[in-house]
Amino acid sequence: MSSCCSSLRGPLTCGVGRRMTRYAAAATSHDIKRGQLSLRKGGREYNRYLVRRASNSSSSPSYPRLKFISLDTLQPIRSEMKSKAFFSDPTRIVDHMCSSLAAQNPTLRYDASNKVLYRPASHNSDKVSLISGGGSGHEPAHAGYVGEGMLDAAVCGKVFASPNFDQIISAFDRVATPRGILVIVKNYTGDKLNFGLAAETYQAQTGIPTHIVTITDDVSVPHSRGKLVGRRGLAGAVLVHKISGAAAASGLDLGDVSKVAQHVSDNMATIGCSLDYANLPGGQDQPSIPENAIELGMGIHNEPGAQRISPQPTIEQLVSNMLKLLLTENDPEHGFLKFQGIPQDKSDLVLMVNNLGGLSVLELQAIANVVLEEMKKLYNIVPIRIYVNTYLTALDAPGFSITLANLTPKIFDSDIELLSLLDHPIRMGAWATCRPLSNPFEAIEKPETEGERARSPQVKQDIACDKKLFAIILQRILNQVTSDEPKLTEYDTLMGDGDCGTTLLAGAKAAYGIGEQDDEGLANLSKTLMKIASAVRSGMGGTSGALYGIFLNSFVSGVQRNYEEIKEVNIQLFAKSAVQALETLKGYTNARENSRTLMDALIPFVNELSKAAVVDKVDTLDAMQRAAKAAQDGAEATKWMKSSFGRSTYVGASTDDDSNPTKGVPDPGALGIVSIITAIQSGLQLPN
Repeated sequence: MSSCCSSLRGPLTCGVGRRMTRYAAAATSHDIKRGQLSLRKGGREYNRYLVRRASNSSSSPSYPRLKFISLDTLQPIRSEMKSKAFFSDPTRIVDHMCSSLAAQNPTLRYDASNKVLYRPASHNSDKVSLISGGGSGHEPAHAGYVGEGMLDAAVCGKVFASPNFDQIISAFDRVATPRGILVIVKNYTGDKLNFGLAAETYQAQTGIPTHIVTITDDVSVPHSRGKLVGRRGLAGAVLVHKISGAAAASGLDLGDVSKVAQHVSDNMATIGCSLDYANLPGGQDQPSIPENAIELGMGIHNEPGAQRISPQPTIEQLVSNMLKLLLTENDPEHGFLKFQGIPQDKSDLVLMVNNLGGLSVLELQAIANVVLEEMKKLYNIVPIRIYVNTYLTALDAPGFSITLANLTPKIFDSDIELLSLLDHPIRMGAWATCRPLSNPFEAIEKPETEGERARSPQVKQDIACDKKLFAIILQRILNQVTSDEPKLTEYDTLMGDGDCGTTLLAGAKAAYGIGEQDDEGLANLSKTLMKIASAVRSGMGGTSGALYGIFLNSFVSGVQRNYEEIKEVNIQLFAKSAVQALETLKGYTNARENSRTLMDALIPFVNELSKAAVVDKVDTLDAMQRAAKAAQDGAEATKWMKSSFGRSTYVGASTDDDSNPTKGVPDPGALGIVSIITAIQSGLQLPN
């Protein structure tokens, strides 16, 4: 076997979607070629997955090699590996979850034998009781909504499995009142049958009236396919819990509470999507959705969606497709609701954007804003209430759902207003309320224009410079950083949070944008440098933005002070100003050489530039060549340093030096400095 293939002997860890499957290579050299990794597993093809091999052989480097390759002949050591989880027993995890909720709320009790979380009947004797439940794995639904003003009991089945008859009867016994019981279930066969059987049995045996409302808000299943089974129940169930819970708390009888719940269910619609399937605790992995695809309408139990979209659309395109399914009246397959065409003042439209479990708060809130913008742009709809949170999940599915509910002022001859019931205050952690807002866009401030800014660059004196050369250097910096960004990002992914390359590129684009906005202004060195410092600081943000901002602002001040003495724009002016800027920066960070930071390149660059230009008085190109070499050597040396600052300090802290993944990998911040210096050097070498 060739050396190429030999270097890949042994276990390979291949990322397939969000899961890990181990493979052994059984390939000859002709099976391996540079390019992309293509795996076939379960009849599906997965492309461009990163392959990492951490070799212990003496002939291989002590740090992992990361590359994209193509392996056409891979044999699985075992077909699936379980996903990592803190709980491997799906029964225990449900018990612990319910016990935790009971411990946090002194008004709740937990029937561990039947997995029922409930408010004792003594709290509910003068009102209709509300019961819901189903398979676990959708938390906070439904156990998270047990409390005053919402549910009185939640029956928790096993993960993704309906609770049985005995569990549900136990819940009825715990919370029944003479005023009756309303059961709210999502439209799944097991839930409907078991809750229905329990309700009929309990009413026959006790005489206490029971009503059932079935939630059917999913619009992804077309009419032609759902004639018999109906639409699935999704996140809209939580709105029914809230509104009907408030109706029961206000003293309405069972008939009216049931009408309220049914009306809300009939006048809402939900559509979900996900990038991948959920991981079941203690279970085998589901087959992954291909990398560049998204499942539209995927169920909350890993059921297939209505459509797999590939390549993955932009978030704006995806939301537009989802809103089309929700709001198009004349669609013969999906036109379930009559939202379109109703004047805004006659339709109290409520929006819920729900996390299916695997999204960060950052991503969920960003998605919610896109939904708002697309609703306004495409349909001229501005919801009267906006709810954005994790309400009903599919374990850790990386997706979201959009629910729209049309709450008309009255549903029958009474004074009941559904919006008032939705706004009824409750104290419950799982329910994230919202403030009434007639127009959410009123809360968004428009960006300031340049003329509206409170501060604009103030310079002591105008310093003329070669604007053509300035523009060339800014262009070279942008080109060089653009070229180096993937490498910087790859290294920072190993060492930190993976944003070094993209952050530096944002700064380079911001700096280049100054020249595009004001070509004439490039002739004024002080003013242009100050604008660049401001743009870079804002464009980069975070720690890097602050470091670059401090250095550049101090550099501008140094240029203005030193120009009074030197009276010329030359390499000595820049060298002296760089020394002062470096000293200023040192006052804000303890990082020095041998710290594995950008300072390992910046400090030797500034020191050598000062020595060459000020002490040795060499010309510009020679001074830059010497200083650039010092920066490159400093960055190269970081390969073998231990981190002392930033997130990379914690990388490999639990491993020995030989297996530390950062060993042999240069610091991306230092490489970023080299990238900028290389670009400046290149620009200066161009003929005038």
